[in-house]
Amino acid sequence: MKCVRSILALALVFVPAIALAQNDAHHEGGAANAPAPPAATSMPQQCMTMLQMMDGMMGDQMATCMAGLPAASQAYMRAMMGMHGPMMAAMQTTDADVAFVKGMIAHHQAAIDMARAALQFGSDQQAKAWAEAIIAAQQQEIDEMQAWLRQRGQ
Repeated sequence: MKCVRSILALALVFVPAIALAQNDAHHEGGAANAPAPPAATSMPQQCMTMLQMMDGMMGDQMATCMAGLPAASQAYMRAMMGMHGPMMAAMQTTDADVAFVKGMIAHHQAAIDMARAALQFGSDQQAKAWAEAIIAAQQQEIDEMQAWLRQRGQ
């Protein structure tokens, strides 16, 4: 029960960020290939503190908590947790448009990862149809956003 409460507490911390970032920043090859956050010296101290807190919450303790969850829940949690670092890094960008687009790429990638989990673990045909539609739409937007970034030398 303590693990469930920890997961819910994390969700309460991150859901507002997800709601504000309606586009998922998809990185080709998945979140594992996401760009590293900027050097620690370039971040304000408040951001460093928040990132350290997130690392602590999502480290070994979170892995232990997730181990007791069903496989589908673990996949959804990994998708959500994988987007926060790239989104936080994107928000460090001084150009507001670039920050938005990079953040959306990470957000879209998480949506794709969650949709893939739904296809793998789900059984409802309507939910699977939505998952397939989400994958197609989010990937198209990611491709467009990545092209937009390349045009700007990002």
